Amino acid sequence: MEKFNSICPFTTENIAGYMKKLDLENKKVITVTASGDHILNLVVKGCKYITAYDINLLAQKYAELKLAGMRQLDYKDFLKVFLYETSDTLKYEIIKSLELEQEISDYWITELKRHNNNGLELRKSILFNTKYFNPASKIKQNLYLDEENYQKTREKLSSININYINTDIKDLKLSSSYDYMFLSNISDYLNQMFTNNYLEKYANLLNQFSVENIYFAYLYDIYNKTPRSIIDNISEVKKVFRNMQIEQFDTALENANEDAHDAVLILKKR
Repeated sequence: MEKFNSICPFTTENIAGYMKKLDLENKKVITVTASGDHILNLVVKGCKYITAYDINLLAQKYAELKLAGMRQLDYKDFLKVFLYETSDTLKYEIIKSLELEQEISDYWITELKRHNNNGLELRKSILFNTKYFNPASKIKQNLYLDEENYQKTREKLSSININYINTDIKDLKLSSSYDYMFLSNISDYLNQMFTNNYLEKYANLLNQFSVENIYFAYLYDIYNKTPRSIIDNISEVKKVFRNMQIEQFDTALENANEDAHDAVLILKKR
């Protein structure tokens, strides 16, 4: 099954909040592709074997664009092209100069031409979801967007093996075992994935994967008294995922209370 939906240009999570303490050196990891930020944060943490899956066809195209940008642009130029809204945002001349697979390069050049070769116009198109987007927060939420880490990530990219899979998580088949799996906020959509017994069916799905550590849910503002989905009801989740762990850190939400915390729910199989 394939889809082509809009994507966020950068993560909506505080990935740095939960990845900074992890030992991912030479680990084998599977993650959602999404904006490509999970991949880039894994690279700076020393992960060399990455499988990225996503049902959205645009995700791989954009992730590869960002990877190419990182390989060829210095820190300040990367921020101008990909993070900030400037005259250099997704600039035609820069995108055209990036070393990409021909199919992916052709895609972005075609999209730019549809938007009058105006990268800022493309960025504000339906291809991207920039609602509530705050560039400054993205630097805090991503390890690789620290200037020193940016250079380290560039250096490590040459030895990274990334395998992409275009599929829904329900159809995801893994032929080998992994050390970690990062599922972002996919748990927010359990009611769209299953018709009933959402948590039980989600647990059964995850138990099919040969993965030691599964980060199966991202919770925005864990103490919020108005749950956004069933995954925010921790007492109910604990009934199904009895051996799960909860890790809290600074929230990724804008204009949240100073004491607000996000969290990841972790299923450990060893």
